[in-house]
Amino acid sequence: MAERPTRILLVEDNPGDARLLHEFLKEVRTFPFELEHVTRLADAREHMMDAGAAVVLLDLSLPDAHGMETVTGMLEAAPDAAIIVLTGLDDEGTALEAVKAGAQDYLVKGQVEPGELARAIRYAQERKRLERERAHLLEREREARSVAEAAVRGRDEVLRVVSHDLGNSLGAVQLTTKVLLRTLADAPEDETRQRIQNIRVLAEQMQRLRQDLLDVAMLDAGRLSIEPCPLAPEALIESTADRYAPVAAERSIELRSRTPNGLPRVSGDEARLLQVFANLLTNAIKFSPVGAEIVMGAEPAGEEVCFYVLDNGPGIAEEHLPRLFDRFWTTRAGNPHGAGLGLAIAKGIVETHGGRIGVESGGGGTRFWFTVPAES
Repeated sequence: MAERPTRILLVEDNPGDARLLHEFLKEVRTFPFELEHVTRLADAREHMMDAGAAVVLLDLSLPDAHGMETVTGMLEAAPDAAIIVLTGLDDEGTALEAVKAGAQDYLVKGQVEPGELARAIRYAQERKRLERERAHLLEREREARSVAEAAVRGRDEVLRVVSHDLGNSLGAVQLTTKVLLRTLADAPEDETRQRIQNIRVLAEQMQRLRQDLLDVAMLDAGRLSIEPCPLAPEALIESTADRYAPVAAERSIELRSRTPNGLPRVSGDEARLLQVFANLLTNAIKFSPVGAEIVMGAEPAGEEVCFYVLDNGPGIAEEHLPRLFDRFWTTRAGNPHGAGLGLAIAKGIVETHGGRIGVESGGGGTRFWFTVPAES
């Protein structure tokens, strides 16, 4: 199938240069073309509106325009055409500006050969085609982003309303169960009291899941709020240990802390960092055998402080380690211990602080660690 002729508009007021370029093109037998010639920018603009062209060979110095004025005028009139600027030796700087502004190439008069001219036209067309494709892809990306952002806004609004109403309802359930349990405090243990206790526990689990979903939504939106302030690492560890000592004691698990002297203070949100520690410690307690030992500690790490929770339990299988911080992933199908959001949220909180989080595990236990920047 024969190649379709390339429609070219030559904008050149010098008859000799125009005739030479025309002859050059005719010498390239493998390059079919149709050439129109005008001498003024105004005529070129009118031609593009009426007939159009695939390629414009544009002289920078015309009777009615000069330099970048010529280029911008042509770009405005021929946004879909490939533009090759024709320049003299002393105008290469302007030619480079023209390429930056949107032209596809430039050629220096007097240094052009027939084959080079044909190749420049083909390459300019290809570059213009790629530019159009890129612009189309960017427009589709903008449209997709707009749709996605609208969906996220809608999701956030539904989540806000549902979370508010669900929180109120769960709060009422928790309050009611507390009142009922207090009323039955002096009564002998019976099935009714146990059922009320079960309802209370389930309501607390649902409240935690609700808060986890809210945290995930805020992380997705980049709106997880933190209020950093100077914090002593020892205080964070002691606060967490005091809070979870009764839970550990129920399983005869010993909590120990290990912090060297002279640790720098960190810059972080106390409530959020305690949330990270709580997640790591509750996991350690949950999966440690009765009578085990868990160590919470901190150590200097360059311009950061590294916190860790170390247990001497059975460890985590190596194939599970890469996925531990993925959302909704757990090591057990139908895991009754949660929705698989805790570690993902912990990771988001740590990274929002500018820190890192990780895990090391083997046959002799598991060590979760995270870093927080030291106070500057």
